Amino acid sequence: MAAPWSAGARVRIIGSLHGQVTNNVLHFATNTVVSDPTSANPLLQALIAAVVECVILALPGITQDWLFERVEGQFIYHGGAGAIGTDPLVETPPANTFGTSGVCSHSFAATLINLRSGLGGRSGRGKMFLPPCGEAQTTNSRITASTVEDALVAFLECMADKFGIPGGTTDWKWGVLSRKIAGATNADFNNGFFTITLASPNLVVAALTRRKIGHGR
Repeated sequence: MAAPWSAGARVRIIGSLHGQVTNNVLHFATNTVVSDPTSANPLLQALIAAVVECVILALPGITQDWLFERVEGQFIYHGGAGAIGTDPLVETPPANTFGTSGVCSHSFAATLINLRSGLGGRSGRGKMFLPPCGEAQTTNSRITASTVEDALVAFLECMADKFGIPGGTTDWKWGVLSRKIAGATNADFNNGFFTITLASPNLVVAALTRRKIGHGR
């Protein structure tokens, strides 16, 4: 799969931590022809269902204070129509799906995943801030529990198996979307979307201040 893409999608992994919303935004592209992106589309529904499967594998590396609520997906680009916007489709995990790592005292702690496309410069790189692991699984601000690292690797291997380059068992590819290149309406999605070739966890505990109490994200 490669550009020109038939369609592009934005996927949100949504949960809550200490009452604050956590919102991870991912981008995908496909060469499969989408005739009507404004309708409930089985291709898009299959994408978000696959993401739910991968997130569940990450739960042993995420604090038990985090509730996994849903995954939303919507088309943001259609090759025949250019830039578009559609209402999101939703896929939910089983009820009361929580992380299974230890407790966490801070809503703004996070686990950083670095995303690389092989393209030099900021446009070809991305970051993903997962909810944190439990504090008992860290030492001196580093993730030290093998159970957490194993869960992060399992999550990323699942994403690579389903959406990776080369291969991938689905009709979608995971990538980094440069807003600078794609434009505010994603009209230049083909040039602004870069497929991910490497995704790796950073074992230094990260912070995402937008998740402080009273902010949410």
